Amino acid sequence: MFVDVHAHLTDSKYVDGVKPIVDNFKSVGVGLVISSGYDIISSQKSKDLADIYDCVYFSAGVHPDEAKTLDNQVIDQLIALLSHKKCVAVGEIGFDFYWNKSTEEEQIFAFEKQMEIADHFGLPFVVHSRDASAKTVKFLTDRKSLIKHGFLMHCYSESAETAKIYQNLGAYFSFGGVITFKNAKKDEIIKVIDRDRLLTETDSPYLAPHPFRGQINEPSKIPLIANKMAEILNLEEREIKEVLRENARRLFGV
Repeated sequence: MFVDVHAHLTDSKYVDGVKPIVDNFKSVGVGLVISSGYDIISSQKSKDLADIYDCVYFSAGVHPDEAKTLDNQVIDQLIALLSHKKCVAVGEIGFDFYWNKSTEEEQIFAFEKQMEIADHFGLPFVVHSRDASAKTVKFLTDRKSLIKHGFLMHCYSESAETAKIYQNLGAYFSFGGVITFKNAKKDEIIKVIDRDRLLTETDSPYLAPHPFRGQINEPSKIPLIANKMAEILNLEEREIKEVLRENARRLFGV
């Protein structure tokens, strides 16, 4: 089967609801989708979807843009979600200094607190890093004692050299529609990462792959991304599906 380890199935852009999205991705062989939370409401809605659909799992967390909302009440709600049997990760969490919707201090607190919670629950965490490469590397390196269960660098867009640092800390790397774009220059990065650390995502409804760039994305587009990765690695479709499925099982336990 194909896997999509990071999608936002609760996004309001899906005006017809989730059922047609699920029907679409199942029809093309996508058998596992992780719906990612970015705040407590989307995390709760993702849990609700996981309760309905066998093929949907979820992560729960507070995105750096929402870091200012992480008070004791939200932490308690997050902890309750992480106890759910289909919650497979904490996230997405991290740093975003592009929008600066939360202060650096708020982002640092939220990132560290959620890493601590992930460690307590024995779960991996999902990292969002935008305009924050050096800070993210240092932050994770300084807190490597909290990285016992791996983590995902979602929508990885940094250098091959930085990927090696993350990999040594226990990272997996997911790539989305960007790798199908002309002049994306992701081939060498994908080749330098160990094959057993590679994953695919859509980041739906964003970042639709070629030839659907600019349209609303959904997990049914994962085969385009996986087959591009297979082309880069000189693998058959069957082989890349096996690699990606095993990597998802190893990191997320599903």
